[in-house]
Amino acid sequence: MKRLTLQAEQALLGAMLHRPEALSSMRWIPPATFSRPDHAALWQTLHSIDFSKIDAPDVPATVTQAVTTIEDPGIRRTLTPSHLANLANASVCPNPRTAPLYGGMVLEAAIHRAVEHAGQQLRDTARQAEVDQALKALDQADRTSQRLAQLDSAWRTAPETVRNLLDTTPEQEVRPVPRTARALVDIQAEGETVASLLYEPRQLREVTGWLQEEDFSHPQLAAVYQAMRTLDERHAPIDPLTVAWEAQRHPGPQPSEQVLAELEDAGMGGTAAYTAAQVLNTAALDRLDAAGHDLRTYARHPALPVSALVDHAGQALEPVAADHQRIQHAEREPELADDKEPAPPTSTHAPAYQHEMEL
Repeated sequence: MKRLTLQAEQALLGAMLHRPEALSSMRWIPPATFSRPDHAALWQTLHSIDFSKIDAPDVPATVTQAVTTIEDPGIRRTLTPSHLANLANASVCPNPRTAPLYGGMVLEAAIHRAVEHAGQQLRDTARQAEVDQALKALDQADRTSQRLAQLDSAWRTAPETVRNLLDTTPEQEVRPVPRTARALVDIQAEGETVASLLYEPRQLREVTGWLQEEDFSHPQLAAVYQAMRTLDERHAPIDPLTVAWEAQRHPGPQPSEQVLAELEDAGMGGTAAYTAAQVLNTAALDRLDAAGHDLRTYARHPALPVSALVDHAGQALEPVAADHQRIQHAEREPELADDKEPAPPTSTHAPAYQHEMEL
């Protein structure tokens, strides 16, 4: 796509050098739309010239003179008279009257780059944030949503005829390439949370309003938590046997006897809310990273027109918005009576479920 983007930018600039009188109808393309600084500078320079007072034969000399006023010496050296003449060549600009469509192509490419950059920012934020900073990190997703709205508005400034030509439906459904691995995992917090809930099930009422089984990276721990939630909703007794019996009714991995036994042995009362918040925050940061990954892969897909790209990107951000609300809910829950961080389990060996995740 980079090669075609360059060609579209050159064709648009060439069209304006051929027909500078059309510049006034192309103001919906800001200079920052261009991928190269010399192209952006030339576009801005062309718009600074009043071509209504210049005869056609004098256009090349006028543009050349205007280029000398560009502050950046490197750009001035790039925009030589021969380079400007080459842009107006028919091999570079096939049809000057197609300028609006070339402009739409340039704007579409710029929006793809902007979405890719936004996705990378999300990933950087997710990987650099501390777990207790998750709520603040998720604010980046709100800013990305605002950025998507701006990009959508920028696209709507293009002529309707151009948008109709470029906003075509992909022939095949576009899906993001899955990540190879989670960015963030805290198996210890997951295990401590489930063990504490199994040891003292009454704590479930403190966490079930905001902690979900999807927040667990370990499938067996997620299965145990899901089973406990179901039993709690039915006001049924909760112990390793009833949990195992209920878990078999749910699809997916089943908790092994060893995992259940280790959870029963490791349980501590009164710690579930603290460690569950760590589980949620870690999962939220990981989903922020996943959303950034999806935005990047969508942006790199040339089959997605702007309207579909913005729509797909917005959908990728929806789980992060839900996480933001759940973390706020969790922080509004009553705090632990003891302000001190709960002591870690006294076990000296890692549980079986942690070994499984390390393989």
